[in-house]
Amino acid sequence: MSTSDIGTTLAIATGLPATFTEAGYEAMSWVVVGGLQTAGQLGGDDATITVSDLGTGRARTLKGETTGGVVPFSTREIPGDAGQVAIAAAGLSRAEFSFRIGEPLTVERYISGPVMNYKRNEFSVTSYAGHTFACSDNYGVTSGT
Repeated sequence: MSTSDIGTTLAIATGLPATFTEAGYEAMSWVVVGGLQTAGQLGGDDATITVSDLGTGRARTLKGETTGGVVPFSTREIPGDAGQVAIAAAGLSRAEFSFRIGEPLTVERYISGPVMNYKRNEFSVTSYAGHTFACSDNYGVTSGT
């Protein structure tokens, strides 16, 4: 039996935690973002280091540095929603923010970095008002309970 992501929540906090631990993140003041539709994959991306060996003619692949992924989010528009107002303001800033992704009945996960690529959905007769944006995960994913 698979589980559902229905009930997943997103919240934003200004700045970075004092420590990148569950306790550090829990000490922050959070604003829930209403209208969450999607939250992208969490986790880093590893660089590839290829090491050639002229003697064997075989290359080895090593795991290089890890870069935090850019986690995309989308929301439907809810006029006056405090979380959406905070996201819009963060999208205009170069500062870093923290995010709490609450999974239903399981854990909360935290990431921190700048809000990037804040955009309004297209205007058309086949779409709805909403926004997309991303958070560059600069410090790794912290899991809580």
